[in-house]
Amino acid sequence: MAATGKLTLLLPVTLSSRSSHRTRGFMQNPRRQPPQRLTAAATETSSYNLPSRSSPETPEARQIRLETESALEWGGVCGRLVHFASTAAGRAACEGGRVPVGQSREESERLLDQTAAAVLLPTPLDFGGVEDVSALVAAAAAGRALAVRELCAVGRSIRAVQAVFDQLRRLADDMPDGRYSSLVDILQGCDFLTELVQRIEFCLDSTLSLVLDRASKKLEIIRRERRRNIEMLESLLKDTAAKIFQAGGIDSPLVTKRRSRMCVGVKASHKHLVPGGIVLSSSGSGATYFMEPWDAVELNNREVKLSGDERAEELAILRLLTSMIADSKLKIRNLMDKVLELDLACARGSYARWTNGVKPTFTDSYTISQSDQYTDYSVYIEGIRHPLLLEQSLMAEESTTEAPEMPVPLDMWVKRTQG
Repeated sequence: MAATGKLTLLLPVTLSSRSSHRTRGFMQNPRRQPPQRLTAAATETSSYNLPSRSSPETPEARQIRLETESALEWGGVCGRLVHFASTAAGRAACEGGRVPVGQSREESERLLDQTAAAVLLPTPLDFGGVEDVSALVAAAAAGRALAVRELCAVGRSIRAVQAVFDQLRRLADDMPDGRYSSLVDILQGCDFLTELVQRIEFCLDSTLSLVLDRASKKLEIIRRERRRNIEMLESLLKDTAAKIFQAGGIDSPLVTKRRSRMCVGVKASHKHLVPGGIVLSSSGSGATYFMEPWDAVELNNREVKLSGDERAEELAILRLLTSMIADSKLKIRNLMDKVLELDLACARGSYARWTNGVKPTFTDSYTISQSDQYTDYSVYIEGIRHPLLLEQSLMAEESTTEAPEMPVPLDMWVKRTQG
């Protein structure tokens, strides 16, 4: 939640593992308009995972949590983060209310450190190339051979995550005070699958969506032979079509393909101009035959064979690349889970900056200046304002609309649990 004053969480030394502490307090910063997010290309529903609860919830604890989330309109707060998330998976997590919360003091502090670091970023991280490839990875693991564009999407997304990490490390190197260390730690030590990405980029052309000649020596040889055969076939058919035209057998020379075989067009009344030729089909009116000259039969047969060989080799390459993705599915999923965590941290930071939030602090004991009357309380929050109420005033300030009154700040105490 956003606040304007002091926000202190006083906790007992021993904390129940079922306690849940919201991490929606932030550091004070000048307000600004919500930044435009960097969009990702994929639109599939994400299946990436956020950190799960360390221990199963009891029915009572779950009921209390759900009632608390409802009272605090937690789903509405998560929904606002959609406008600050940069990836499809991040937006899906926000829309589903799956923004992580601390299940312990340590986890809450880690999430708060991430948010505070994201607030300090001088420029947004570029998540633009990160796509939600969860469905593709699952399909590869299930044994389906991925198409060229699908394989390129996986490689491109992994490469984009590497680029985000490189950008973050450059920012961290420029600030040796370690202010971004909590964000760097998210992706630190991840396997960016360099060999897999390089293999995909070496074998496939993502722009033209095709398998490159260099993908395998066999494919290179097949395509070279096929090009030579096609040149011979086209030269033969062009000569034949020109002779038919000169003899008045067609209005203009015509070389075309019917039933996967190259042929020439000739008037039905002049089919004798193609002696020994095979009629593959005719025009709708029947006035024109499409004939395969006898001299072209062997060349056409070879073209059909080489075309099949080429496709078979392409499929073999696609299956090989797919199997490499399937073998790396756990690493890819872990990498995408981590970039989702980073995206949500940046979304929280952007939202905090916009609402001019205050970062909460944890302490194990009160200072001498604090009144003894508070010693029975584990949480003390001064001057709290709900961000959904605060937004109305912030949005009005950024437009010509008359700004409504700022919500009244409240103080909050949470009593200690005995026993």
